[in-house]
Order: sequence, then structure tokens, then C-alpha cells
Amino acid sequence: SFVYTGDYNMTPDRHLGSANCDRLRPDLLITESTYATTIRDSKRCRERDLLRQVSECVREGGKVLIPVFALGRAQELCLLLDAFWERTGLDVPIYFSAGLTERANWYYKMFIGWTNQKIKNTFVKRNVFDFVHIRPFDRALVDTPGPMVLFATPGMLHGGLSSDVF
Repeated sequence: SFVYTGDYNMTPDRHLGSANCDRLRPDLLITESTYATTIRDSKRCRERDLLRQVSECVREGGKVLIPVFALGRAQELCLLLDAFWERTGLDVPIYFSAGLTERANWYYKMFIGWTNQKIKNTFVKRNVFDFVHIRPFDRALVDTPGPMVLFATPGMLHGGLSSDVF
């Protein structure tokens, strides 16, 4: 048997568990390997650096564009920034591009069983995908003065909202 996949993660994210194929014992794994030989700082260090840079920029009145893929990374970073905004009391709007990201967020809200155990446990109190500080973006907001953060698709900056704003 064999497994063919584009991308997988062996470490859990904020919203998903790690890749797991407990019933499969493939003889062959075929996968993309863009970053296979890249050694990176820890996830905690990368997240801390992102939060520092974003907060410095918005505190100085700047706008932050974070290009993301609509499914997966967008939700991961929304959870990260929403929690950071809650802890620090930042009062700067955060938006995500409407469309696929909004639909993906809706699915995460509805199908909490897809998520990791930590999210399932907090679901008793509130659904973490009901973001407190993040809302859908409307193109009319592009020229709004003042700081903001925008998660925009596509993540590769080859078109769409991520290449049209700011």
C-alpha cells in the first residue's frame, strides 16, 4: 500500500492534532518536500516574533497584511492573534478575507469534532472559532485610516485580495 499527500504535520497545531494514520502501514509515502531540509526556529519562537512584529506595526499606526491559505493556516493564525489581542487588550481591528476563509471558519464552528482535544475541551465554555476580535473584511475598509490587520487569500500573493489591498 502507499500514501500520497501534499502536506502534513507531525506536530499538533492550535486547532488540529498531528497527522496520524494508525491503521495504515504504507510501504511507500509520496509527499511534497518543499521544506524537507529546512531547519527552523521553534514554533513558539516564530509565533512570538510574528506577534511582536504585528503588535509593533499596529501600535505605530500601520496596516498589516498576512497572506494565508484559506483553510488551515488562516484558522491557526486567527486563533493566535485573537488570543493575543484578548491578553494584551489591543483595540485594533483584525479582519479575514470573506469567501473561502469565512466558509472554512463556519465549518470549524460546526464540526468541532475535527479539532484537537484542547479545542474540544474549551467548547464547553465557548466555541473558539467565534472570534472575539476578528471579523470578515469588506473591501470598503481598504482606505479606512488607522491600523488594522488583514488575513487575506491567496497565501502565495499571486492575485485576489492579498495582492489588491494596501
